[in-house]
Amino acid sequence: MFEGEDTMTETAQRPLNTKQAAEFLGLSPNYIHQLVHGKKLTAYKPGGKVLYFKQSDLEAYAFRKKSLANFELNAAADRILNG
Repeated sequence: MFEGEDTMTETAQRPLNTKQAAEFLGLSPNYIHQLVHGKKLTAYKPGGKVLYFKQSDLEAYAFRKKSLANFELNAAADRILNG
């Protein structure tokens, strides 16, 4: 590690295996495999067998369908109606 390098950044960039990805998302490893097979979750197979995941891809999956709160819906409606 270089001087001044943040340990958290190093950890966030390290690839996660299927078990770690499942723990990160609160899902089972089997369901992670189903998501990858169904092309709903990005995975990397550098050796052709073992799956690896980027934390940023897991976060993108976790936050993909936002359910807006009423105040957010009202603000969006105001922007549309009032230009």
